[in-house]
Amino acid sequence: MQKYRPTEIKRLSHSLSIQWSDGMLCELFYRELREKCPCARCNAEKQQNDPFRLLQSEEYWEKLHLVGIQPVGRYAIQLQWSDGHKTGIYTFNFLRELADSIEK
Repeated sequence: MQKYRPTEIKRLSHSLSIQWSDGMLCELFYRELREKCPCARCNAEKQQNDPFRLLQSEEYWEKLHLVGIQPVGRYAIQLQWSDGHKTGIYTFNFLRELADSIEK
């Protein structure tokens, strides 16, 4: 069950603006959303802690943009990125928890 529900999601130039049913308004920047992608591949890469893993350059992050947003049922959205990545399913609870962690 989804504890949080957005009432509006706006795609801005560098972020998503999300209005929540409890009145909270948050802004989640694309870089943070892409870095925290919840897909299995990205999570596996994060858990490897490989000291030789290449980190993305600032130029990469400056060029990254959101290509598309697709609803997934009534519980999530799937984001498609300019780097071709599109397997992350961002549940509304995940997005809200991310927003709450930024607010603090």
